[in-house]
Parts: sequence; structure tokens; C-alpha cells
Amino acid sequence: MPRPVVFLDVDGVLCTPLSVRLDWLLRRPMDRQLFDPIALFWLERLVRRTGAQVVLSSSWRYSLGDSDALARRILQNLYRCLAAHGAPVAGIAPILGVSKGEEIAAWIARRPGAPCVILDDRADEFAAVPNLQPCLVLVDSRRGLRRRDYRRALALFNAQTTTKKEVSPHDRL
Repeated sequence: MPRPVVFLDVDGVLCTPLSVRLDWLLRRPMDRQLFDPIALFWLERLVRRTGAQVVLSSSWRYSLGDSDALARRILQNLYRCLAAHGAPVAGIAPILGVSKGEEIAAWIARRPGAPCVILDDRADEFAAVPNLQPCLVLVDSRRGLRRRDYRRALALFNAQTTTKKEVSPHDRL
């Protein structure tokens, strides 16, 4: 079976009001911004528990081809932070000029069979692709990725990889 995939949005999932306040309090420059430490904890736990690879589906992807040095440093900071928290970026959803849902669907079409979860704070991005709705974990952008989102993502992965599985004590976290 192909390796599971977490499609990751950044704004609203890792970049939250908490991380913005921390950046402001610590006077961090944009290219060294902090991401929500609680969200990073749950993302790391999800990746470690499922063995999933992280695919960047955020609008931050649009800066990848940018020649702007600041944009490159901001992305490098994101990549470093995710790698340091056990969730390195393994791929990037294609940029096709359509909705994010359609771009993720195009990525999945090229790699069928991989269990996937989409961590995003905007359901409207997936209206054009209703078959992705069962994979979507809608994260509250005011809080970012939290325990309930982790549990939902874990349940979605489990539902896609097994038909019937014993629940271990670790699954209850």
C-alpha cells in the first residue's frame, strides 16, 4: 500500500492567532516566524503515528517560483520548522490555476491508492471536488490544528487503511 499523505495548509492550521502573537511579542522577523507550537505538536504526532508524508497544499506554494529573497527565506523557515518537528515536506500539490481541491485531486490522480487527509481551514476550496470531502479535516483557523483535529485525521486514516481494526489505547489520544 502506498504511504499515507497529509495535505497541509499553513495559514489557519500552523499559522494561527497564537503564533502571530508570539511573533509580535518576541519581535521575530517574517523570515523567522514561529508557527503554532500546539499545532506543530499534533502534526508531528499524526505523521509519526501514521507514517504519512507531508504534501504542501497551502497558498504558500505560489511563492516557490518567486525570485523574491524574502519569500524564499520564509519558505525555507517553514521547511526547516516542519523537518525539525518530524514532518518534513515530501511534496507539493501542483499549481494549476484552479481551486485547491482540484489541485489536490490532480496530485491524487497521479498517485492512486494512497490514504490521504487534508488539513485545511477553508471548506469552500473543496466545493468543486465533493469526493475529497471525506478526507477533509476542517481546522478552526482561530485555534489551528488541535487534538480533536488530530483524532479526526487519525480516524480518517484508519478508515481508509483498514476495514475493521482493534482500537489501541494510543488511538484514544
